[in-house]
Amino acid sequence: MTRLAGRARALELILGAELVGAELAERYGLINRAVPAGELDAFVGSLARRIAGLRPDVIPITKAAVDAIAPPIPHAAYAVENEGLYAAFGDDVTELAHKLLAAGIQTREGEREHERIANSM
Repeated sequence: MTRLAGRARALELILGAELVGAELAERYGLINRAVPAGELDAFVGSLARRIAGLRPDVIPITKAAVDAIAPPIPHAAYAVENEGLYAAFGDDVTELAHKLLAAGIQTREGEREHERIANSM
């Protein structure tokens, strides 16, 4: 998140622990774009057709060029993040994850009610 949004915004989002809407996520650089639900299928279909229409060698060359400028997040960063979570919450992280899963947070309806479910724990 820090690489996408910057230090100040990452701290705000992580420590503030609030969900943000698509428009703010787009403005902060967390998502590529916010698309109204009714336009999503058409947008994704059009994008997929354009990408599928490229010559096969174009995609890896493009990815390599982009990664040379903005390399992907190294796996070591995820290890640091996980260590931080366990240091902050200990075994409670696993317990909380089980509670959230039992409450259905991973389901389509749970995604819609994510904030309510998370705040109830």
